[in-house]
Amino acid sequence: MKTIAITGASGFIGQHLLRHYLVEGARVLAIVPHPEKIEQYRSFENLEIIKTGFEDFDKISTMTDVKDIDIFYYLAWGGYGKATNDYVVQSQNIKPLCDAVNEAGKMGCKKFLFSTSFSEYMISESATLSHNAGAHCNVYGAAKQAARVLAHATAAQRGIPFLSVAFANTFGEGDYSRRSTNLFVHKLLKGESLDLTEGIHLYDWNYIEDTLSALVLAGEKGLSDSVYYIGNKMRLPLKDIVARVRDIICPEAEIRLGTYHEDFHVDYTSVDVTKLYRDTGYQPKWNFDDAVKKTAEWVATLDWD
Repeated sequence: MKTIAITGASGFIGQHLLRHYLVEGARVLAIVPHPEKIEQYRSFENLEIIKTGFEDFDKISTMTDVKDIDIFYYLAWGGYGKATNDYVVQSQNIKPLCDAVNEAGKMGCKKFLFSTSFSEYMISESATLSHNAGAHCNVYGAAKQAARVLAHATAAQRGIPFLSVAFANTFGEGDYSRRSTNLFVHKLLKGESLDLTEGIHLYDWNYIEDTLSALVLAGEKGLSDSVYYIGNKMRLPLKDIVARVRDIICPEAEIRLGTYHEDFHVDYTSVDVTKLYRDTGYQPKWNFDDAVKKTAEWVATLDWD
């Protein structure tokens, strides 16, 4: 039986990962600040829940008898919305991650996987260098990168194989947020027009079921020291993605390009978008149109008042 630990198990992607391993029969340790958000999983006898916040991540090993963790998935993070570019808020995520790595070492962890973000690779419109050559502009992404590097070094000191994943824009059932993916679908369901940037930069929308299968493969088959981009091999300009979503949900809706100006974009020249495919054999299974239709059914059930 596998033994899996998950922080951020109550989040959008975290709950899908939690459900996957519980159904598979693995022993799962879910580390969450609000256990009521995963109350529906308590019927699984193979689930143990630790209620704790970042402030006590340096005590995780004392809160459970679980040992010999096969994969420790670290999906937790704090500071979204207006706090995205607040360096004080973002920097507070680094110590808890390193604490978790240190505690994982005490628990006999065999592999530690950190969830970073494609925001690591964002550069400003005025940047003269690529991200890998030194360009940065997103505080959230920079904090993710700083956390990843320091946690990686901590894991090396503890003898724990360490790898990371960077999620593309994941959408689908279970996402209660008002991120752009959900917001666009919501507006189209109401027949409303969409106001966009120029929409010329490359974007990537990845359906949750494909994100989940990619994440599991990265955890189980991914190579130590790797950073895996979880998304599609091919990306499209945002205006083309949104137009396709529009055509599926509400073909008559207007897309007003250039309403906003985009000051930054993801530097995909600095991202190896096929490494996960090469190392693990991952292949996405969901047709985009079907994924959008399933997501529209989900978004229609949400309370937007």
